[in-house]
Amino acid sequence: MLISKFILRAAGVSLAVIASMGAQPLKAQASSDADRIEKLERAVQALQQRNVQLESEVSGLKKTQNAFAGPPSQEGKMKTVRTTDGKNYAEKLVPDLSSAEKWKLAPWLTELELFGDLRLRYDYRGGQLPGDDPTHPNDWQERERERYRLRLGLRGTLLDDWFFGLRLETSASARSSNVTMGDDASSSSAGGGGPFAKGSDIFYVGQAYGGYKGFPGFTFTGGRMPNPFVTTFMVWDDDINPEGLAEQWKRTFVFGGGAPPPPSFSKDGKAVVAGPPPEPFLKLDVFANFAQFVYDDSNPSNPIGTPPTQTQPTTGQTQQIPLANAFLLGWQVGARFDFPKKFYFQLAPALYNYTGNGKDFSVFFSGDPGGNQTGINSLLVFDIPAEIGWKVGKIPMRIFGDFATNFEADDRAEAAGHPDKGGDRYAYQIGLGIGQLKKKRDWELRGFWQHQDQFALDPNLVDTEFFDSKLNLEGVGVRAGYMLADAVFVQLTYSHAWRIDDALGTGGKGDLTVNPMENYNLFQADLNFKF
Repeated sequence: MLISKFILRAAGVSLAVIASMGAQPLKAQASSDADRIEKLERAVQALQQRNVQLESEVSGLKKTQNAFAGPPSQEGKMKTVRTTDGKNYAEKLVPDLSSAEKWKLAPWLTELELFGDLRLRYDYRGGQLPGDDPTHPNDWQERERERYRLRLGLRGTLLDDWFFGLRLETSASARSSNVTMGDDASSSSAGGGGPFAKGSDIFYVGQAYGGYKGFPGFTFTGGRMPNPFVTTFMVWDDDINPEGLAEQWKRTFVFGGGAPPPPSFSKDGKAVVAGPPPEPFLKLDVFANFAQFVYDDSNPSNPIGTPPTQTQPTTGQTQQIPLANAFLLGWQVGARFDFPKKFYFQLAPALYNYTGNGKDFSVFFSGDPGGNQTGINSLLVFDIPAEIGWKVGKIPMRIFGDFATNFEADDRAEAAGHPDKGGDRYAYQIGLGIGQLKKKRDWELRGFWQHQDQFALDPNLVDTEFFDSKLNLEGVGVRAGYMLADAVFVQLTYSHAWRIDDALGTGGKGDLTVNPMENYNLFQADLNFKF
């Protein structure tokens, strides 16, 4: 191949010489035949010298190639790739991949994205018993853990407005994907235990959903999906991926602005690039989110013989165990008012109700020590998350908050054996965020105050970190983050909470077994990788 290229170069030189000779002025025709023959002889002599030089260069290149190419790779097929800048040549061996060795995507797949994250965490939690505890007054239960989380997903878009998503993640918990290092060393653990055992290092399906966006403004989703509601960690833990159906609608209205100005012209008649179109005065997003989540599947739905019954431990009522599935239904409408380069405001009120108590959640919630901590009886929760954002210079800032109340708190308190505590029905949160984590050297700082009454919220949905999934607690939290690289960042988290109503327990199912919990402390240090 190299020889061919040098021959072509030689031929090119020859043609150039001949063409230059043919392009001589007409006066050359008047010269004598002897002069023309002499010129041709000199041109031929120059070409011969150039050919000898090119042959010498080719010979040198062959020797260099044989000396440095080395033996062929034994790891697979290779091919030689040659490059040139017009003067010098270079050759290198690269893998020769056939079409069967490359990824193939189905023709109906229009977009495919691989995503995920890895988090390394140090986690400390401590809960204090009340000072009047008869057996262990003011004693603390503490846990220190080194943990990791791995999530790996694939999502894509298909022809005709269909889409899908799949994500695998560590841990079987609905509210956490963390794996505690060394928690499977016992001989009773899966795989026999021992140091560095892998009994807990298992992948679970965290998301598996499909949907359709064929109608303008509408999105329909089914399966185990990301939470479709606008919410906060006061009501919903960020790690929960609910199962069922969801319907979403969104429409954007633009007020003000307009078409870009026409191009102007300079004095010499040249067009000057037109400026950008004027910013609209207001962008208004109006949205609605609805969902029907399968909270608890009852199986069988029609048992043979007499349906089973149970006795409520607090009230003493004898009831039939529910045979129908329990559903969590969500209804949300909201709006986002965006005044470009000034501020935005978002409000998204929602209502959550439950169809029945479910087979596995049919024992009424108590929240007291020894009582049931997961019952979903008498819950009709009205939630109003809100957020205001603006910038100070280039630093984004936002005030976020949430307010929720349980309209059926009176019945829930009575079923828990506290008929006089129906007023413990409220939960609220207010916080400030400064900065954002998007690219290298970005930083963020968030702080908040939160209050959660005993009968205000579903204890199975609230965040499992800041207040350890407990209710009847109020307190503060702060989180700071810094981007070490575009995809790597660190975070430090601290929270402190204390009991609200001393006459009630701190119901909820968290990582600490202390109930009632007089004080609670949390500290976390995270190193996060995004990919």
